[in-house]
Amino acid sequence: MKKFLRIIFIFIFLICIYFYTAAASNSEDKEVQKLSAGTFVKVLSREEINTLSADAQDVVTFINLHNMYVYETNAIPENTIFYGEVEDVREPVEGRDAAVKIAVNKMITPDKKVYKIKAHLYAENDNYFGGGFTPSKYYHKVYNHSRGFRPMLQVVPLNVYEVGQHLILRPGTEFLIVIEEDIILK
Repeated sequence: MKKFLRIIFIFIFLICIYFYTAAASNSEDKEVQKLSAGTFVKVLSREEINTLSADAQDVVTFINLHNMYVYETNAIPENTIFYGEVEDVREPVEGRDAAVKIAVNKMITPDKKVYKIKAHLYAENDNYFGGGFTPSKYYHKVYNHSRGFRPMLQVVPLNVYEVGQHLILRPGTEFLIVIEEDIILK
């Protein structure tokens, strides 16, 4: 009798789990209400961004060329325009190239829905594009003495570097936008 009760209890437990998962999967089929933070969106720039002429708070635009789906819902439709602004411009100096950081603050879908968002264009250098090191300007010739070998002439860079170059991001360049806060979709 105890085995029979135990089998019935396990059977009822499995039925409860089945109905719970079925209810949870039905709730996922509903329309997506938010786009989570940390989502990447691939976009193209619509104009040239040049550190020679760019200033902080200049408006730049980007366009999404593909539908972005979450489950079966089209969360970000094709041809959505993202508006951003230049957050910081670092001029070229001795030893470093110019760099630019761009924040994205608005998204307008093709059906004219406007969303305020908090995002940045993703780059490996703390979201700064450019900013690479420049090569040394002068080198010093030094003899390298190794045991058992003849002395070899070695060229050693000095601590004087070339002046950096300005950064130009051409129209049509692909970027990734990283969403930093959840977006509530209407």
